[in-house]
Amino acid sequence: MNRRSTGAGRHCRPALFTLRTGLLAMSLLATGLPAQAAPGAQTPAGNGAVWSNEFGLDVVRLSPRVAVFYGDPWDNAIVALATRKGLVVVDAPFTRTIAGAFREAIQAEFKRSDFAFLINTHEHDCHVGGNEAFADVPIVGHASVRREMLADTGRVTKLREVGEREVAKVREALLKRDPKQPEGPGFAAYEKGWRAIQADLRGNPVPVPPTITFEQEMALHLGDVEMRLLYYGHAHGVADTVVSIPGENLVLTGGVFYPTHVPALDALTEPATAAGIDNWFVVMRGLLKEANGETKFLASHGRAVMSKGQYEEFVSYLEGVWNGVRRARSGGRTLDQAKVDIPLKGFPAIAKLPNEQLRGTEWENLDIHGLNIERMWKALDRAPG
Repeated sequence: MNRRSTGAGRHCRPALFTLRTGLLAMSLLATGLPAQAAPGAQTPAGNGAVWSNEFGLDVVRLSPRVAVFYGDPWDNAIVALATRKGLVVVDAPFTRTIAGAFREAIQAEFKRSDFAFLINTHEHDCHVGGNEAFADVPIVGHASVRREMLADTGRVTKLREVGEREVAKVREALLKRDPKQPEGPGFAAYEKGWRAIQADLRGNPVPVPPTITFEQEMALHLGDVEMRLLYYGHAHGVADTVVSIPGENLVLTGGVFYPTHVPALDALTEPATAAGIDNWFVVMRGLLKEANGETKFLASHGRAVMSKGQYEEFVSYLEGVWNGVRRARSGGRTLDQAKVDIPLKGFPAIAKLPNEQLRGTEWENLDIHGLNIERMWKALDRAPG
């Protein structure tokens, strides 16, 4: 495990792919170039001790109580909080072996093993697939995480197929770029992660859903610090949940906002209700009201730390698109006309970012902004309730 310090049940669609040796294979597939943070984004960095760890996980300390653990294959950012009542971990990626490596890294970093809670921020496999490694710990998540995990009986097969396709695609892309790249340590580490996942999946693991659920929000009182779980849902996943840790001036934003591209809504937005989308902005504006210039906003993949200003730009963009879509509908405009009425250039801060993601993968989106408009438009076709 590489230690760095700073002062400061569905398969998952990756938001940012990296291989920490500089290969950046999945960023190559996503954009054709190594991923870059948005202007002003911070990237945790520093030097520290190195521990032996099977999957080469990195850890960045944000404070005496908080550390972020990064690991492939999709550079999950797993946050651990050391409290008087025990260690609290946010998300458990992929399968028992991968999440188990994170658990071991957390224990090594904090030199304690009294896990109090695991929190699931949404139902994608790169966040809940490893719950089995924390089966002895109370698991907290929105009620829909539990429902999705228990209902998705084909999850294991789908994730196995995703891994097989992805490794093949990355190898093919790297061979085209440089025939020697797949022979390097970066691709080997990336492939090793997928081999471990596939080995676990061959054992037909049983899902381990949350044992403690909530509907709108929940607070965990942990002695010396409090964590707040705020549901907004149907943006990236069914169960999208923000985790706020006011005592650490830290907000874990989930899977919608990344400083590497225009905020991207998932197809799961389409069945959302108008009231549900309105609630996104109640939650997000509430977080902004509580934040200050030192608040850190962390996405669930990748290493950039967003500032309050960046987060506000992302929220304002989505809110502006939503208001524009509603105006267009009420004014009798068509979807095509709405796209003209709501140009990306109307959001200058966001227009500077790439308007595409995951090029060359099965999830490629070559017009994020246009698709955001379409998905919000379809949400208005859904009856309230």
